[in-house]
Amino acid sequence: MNDTEPSAADAEQLLELWRTQLRSHALLLLDAEARVVSALGGVEETLGYRPDELQGQPLERLFTAEDRALGLDRHEVVTARATGTSADDRWHLRKDGSRVWIDGVLTALQDADGRVVGFAKIMRDRTDLRAQIETLENELAALAGGQEQRDIFIATLAHELRNPLMPLSNAAQLIRMMASDDRLRFPLQVIDRQLAQLKRLVDDMMDVTRLDVDRLELHLQPLVLQAALGQAVELCRPGAQDRQLALAALMPPAPIEIEADPMRFEQIIVNLLNNAIKYTPSGGHIWVKCTVEATRAVIRVEDNGNGIAADMLPRIFDLFTQESSAGSAASGGLGIGLALVKSLVALHHGIVEVRSEGPGKGSEFTVRLPLVQSAPTPA
Repeated sequence: MNDTEPSAADAEQLLELWRTQLRSHALLLLDAEARVVSALGGVEETLGYRPDELQGQPLERLFTAEDRALGLDRHEVVTARATGTSADDRWHLRKDGSRVWIDGVLTALQDADGRVVGFAKIMRDRTDLRAQIETLENELAALAGGQEQRDIFIATLAHELRNPLMPLSNAAQLIRMMASDDRLRFPLQVIDRQLAQLKRLVDDMMDVTRLDVDRLELHLQPLVLQAALGQAVELCRPGAQDRQLALAALMPPAPIEIEADPMRFEQIIVNLLNNAIKYTPSGGHIWVKCTVEATRAVIRVEDNGNGIAADMLPRIFDLFTQESSAGSAASGGLGIGLALVKSLVALHHGIVEVRSEGPGKGSEFTVRLPLVQSAPTPA
């Protein structure tokens, strides 16, 4: 025999050392009825019992009352007997009645004829891990509770803002019908635009809460991209004119078809345009472009406005995030629009990206949406 090969005696010695020195794990040897025959390793450290105190005791003694009531002690033995092993993590009882979180494996031991003659259960104390898990669970619960409170607040605020919209709209219409003075035309146009802007904000707030509970449904249909974009651009043109911004749409002549919810698609583009209008100083330019790349339609909303700082780019689509470029004339806002854009684009199986070379260098938002797939031509 090669002198470097371990002998059977070496293996037995190592096994005996493991048996006597193991402290991080407890090893219980059980008979066929799951009664303790021998307790080895770190039994006292793990369970608080001296090895001799466990001899002859049923395995169920280590289970909590609620687990015994569920029959989990018997289930573990039945499972190991039927499948060879049963592994689970659960609370077990120490000698003093305190609980210890055990990572355990129960293995069925068979004789030469395949009959189960006993069991071996390896147990490891992972109470530390369970404490970490419970801490994380508590933090997640707190976050969920905070999100629920946030959604309630947003929904309540949206409801309160929506209440005066109809009376204000009716009042503006009544003034329009009763007064023929041309001097009222401009202020009425301003009122109409601001009411429309407020309504869009309220709708966005309601949609954010619907998205969080998966209640927002799409009504998909084929759309000609150029027509849908043109409609969104015209909705935003008065706002651009108010800020003395040049707004241009550059689109190819051949129709590009996408499958989208018309109202939600308009919401995506209007939010991107309103964002560009908000953060582009007077005299600036905004462009809406579209093209096709492979199987996707590509829409770009570009501006030469305030731009976005590099540290803001990864967070720009997060809820309540607001751009704060130096020298920005924009102020206020809830930071809802871009978060809603990201969610709506995702619902359309698309992606949205942002690019900016930094403050003062403008920004570009790119939306990629699937094209309507043509039916295959019959052979």
